[in-house]
Amino acid sequence: MTGADVLIQSLKAQGVDTLTGMPGNQNIHLYDAVLRAGGIRHLLIRHEQGATLIANGYARASGRVGVALTVPGPGSTNASTGLVDAHTDCIPVLLITGGTEVAFDGRDRAKCFHGLDQASFFKSITHFFARPRSVAEIPDAVVGAFKALRAPRPGPAVIEIPTDVAAEEGMADIPPVVEGDRLCPDSVDIDCVAEVLRTAKRPAILAGSAVIHANATDALRSLAEDLNIPVVYTRLGKGVMPDGHPLTVGHCSAQAGKTVLGSADLLLAIGCRFTQIDTRSWSLPLPERKVQLDPDPRELGREYPIEAGAAGDLALSIPQLVEVVGDYTADWGDFVDRTRAEAGANRAPVPIMGVTRKSLPDDAIIVVDVTSIGYRAFDEYPITVPRTFLYPSHSVTLGFAVPAAIGAKLACPDQQVVAFCGDGGFQMTASELATAAEHGVETVSVVSNDGSLSAIRGAQAKAFNGRVIDTDMKTPRLADLARSLGARGIRVDDPDRFEAVFADTLGLEGPTVIEVMMEEQRDYLISRVPWLYPE
Repeated sequence: MTGADVLIQSLKAQGVDTLTGMPGNQNIHLYDAVLRAGGIRHLLIRHEQGATLIANGYARASGRVGVALTVPGPGSTNASTGLVDAHTDCIPVLLITGGTEVAFDGRDRAKCFHGLDQASFFKSITHFFARPRSVAEIPDAVVGAFKALRAPRPGPAVIEIPTDVAAEEGMADIPPVVEGDRLCPDSVDIDCVAEVLRTAKRPAILAGSAVIHANATDALRSLAEDLNIPVVYTRLGKGVMPDGHPLTVGHCSAQAGKTVLGSADLLLAIGCRFTQIDTRSWSLPLPERKVQLDPDPRELGREYPIEAGAAGDLALSIPQLVEVVGDYTADWGDFVDRTRAEAGANRAPVPIMGVTRKSLPDDAIIVVDVTSIGYRAFDEYPITVPRTFLYPSHSVTLGFAVPAAIGAKLACPDQQVVAFCGDGGFQMTASELATAAEHGVETVSVVSNDGSLSAIRGAQAKAFNGRVIDTDMKTPRLADLARSLGARGIRVDDPDRFEAVFADTLGLEGPTVIEVMMEEQRDYLISRVPWLYPE
């Protein structure tokens, strides 16, 4: 076997069945190995950023590893956007690149073809990097990558395969399926958390995405119901509890979430990282007393002091906590019900997005770009099933939705996938519609065309006494652009017609783009941006 064969067979052994990428001179041996091996579907992308964002959406929707394949240098730097996003949101994305020959080690990389010191470049945005220098080193590189990719709190990894190693003949053992290292929680630590919890009258739960990574959403729901504790979630935690559940309060920085957190006498943090965006730069009012469950011992007490904490697999620690706490019930009375009702009273629906929920099944995957129509969706667009709300929560990657929706559909072909975009973000990655059209990937992309980077326009105007610069733009006819890329393009000039048009497009073959003209509603959209105009 060649080194390329060893790598591809190792990927197959890990369950990889889908790759997105683009061939080039420094990865042609890898592509030939894919062709000869069979059993792996490959999608040719139009830009390497699309490769890692498709892999990103694949991973978010399924929990499986998304894999992209590029050349080094400009290919991998283009692809790095999807890795930065995966790094900040803890998503298992693997990038495989070609690389400068081992024979040229010691040469100035700037003098080499596609020259780049990729180990240094990727160091701060990956959980693992390897550059095997022989065929024999490839299996260890794969094992190391998948340990990081399948960790309790996963993150991206990069494997660089030098061209001469990919072509080299050799033998190596194909590694078996790699499982991430999952800590077993210490029973003494669980006892301490339970002891503190019992002293609280009104505890509240703040849940993050590690609950979803651990497949512990049912356990969280049982904890909340058994102990009568309301659940507030982080951005990435949306979906940990059904939004319609009476104990689900909503997003932590929305009105109801802030009210409950401000009224609680103890915070039980489960699988959350207390990020800058979720905590409003660590200024969000939280209960003074805190306990914490997290898969990563380094996160315990990292951002806020805690009275007790337990590190370990949340699928184990949450049920153990319920068992140890025993006969305990939080005393919230009707406070949570009243808070939920008051937050929802007279609240205007999410623009454009709001009318789509009734046409979609509960398991439809909603992919939201960085856009004025999507910011309020965290608290106002109801989600019932985990992994069905995808958003670039911390890198805030403009252009995320179109390629991520393609990845989500590849991972979950039996689920409806809908992307919501602004005109600015859509234009960044719309070229991947050609990829979707070529492979018959069925997605619906709804684009709000207001001729503006509206949220940033609003931020400029608010900060600088109405002055704005270069946030209005001459947007092409996006439905026409979609048709030129092989997708179905529909232009809706009257937003009141959108609901009916949207319902008619569901289930149609291939990609569809619905362009909704919103120029006259631009200022209203800006007024609904929560970080500009909080409730």
